[in-house]
Amino acid sequence: MLSILVPCFNEENIIYENINKLLSWSTEQNFESEIIVINNGSTDKTESELRKFEEKDTVLILNEKLKGKGFAIKRGLENCKYNKAVILDADLSADINELKTEWLEADNLLIIGSRPLGNEINTPLIRKFSGIVLNFIIRKIFNLDYLDTQCGFKFLSTDKIDEITNGLSCKGFLYDLDLILLCLRLQINVEEKPVNYYFNRDSSISLFRDSIAMLKDVFILKKKYN
Repeated sequence: MLSILVPCFNEENIIYENINKLLSWSTEQNFESEIIVINNGSTDKTESELRKFEEKDTVLILNEKLKGKGFAIKRGLENCKYNKAVILDADLSADINELKTEWLEADNLLIIGSRPLGNEINTPLIRKFSGIVLNFIIRKIFNLDYLDTQCGFKFLSTDKIDEITNGLSCKGFLYDLDLILLCLRLQINVEEKPVNYYFNRDSSISLFRDSIAMLKDVFILKKKYN
């Protein structure tokens, strides 16, 4: 009854190990789950690493050629078997153990992981500062109280998955904000919960390039939800 969504881009060094971690976690639970890995146009050996899971009935590998985390998440949601889904970054910076099984009993709920409410480990000061600035801008422009919209950990439990999938339009890293605003529009409760977050120094996110793209998306989303 749980779909685990993992978007990935050029993660040849970690993806095999981390999918096996998710498989191990799944076998320890007393409910059904599936793992959906969305390979978002990787140019390294990520795709060949993912082929090692082709015989696993509980692992679905999708190849999304349209670049951008938003495209990857949308593709994953389109293929969910269940109406409860957890979204994780491929490096498991906030891993599956942050999910509380009692959340599976909830309906009409989006939970967003929060680094400020939880514990953030090894994140460089410049990245922390840029995250604080981006969040300040988001809170002011959209009148939101959430301390962290951009953490990679999200849990969704709703019968409106199709509406969410159809409504998501942000293709890049700011898909998180698009998801939050869309859920609020659909009258889905949005709650912020603390998570333990371990920064990955091999992250493919460019501090300058992606920050500029995110700021551009902020104003696109403001027009969308105005």
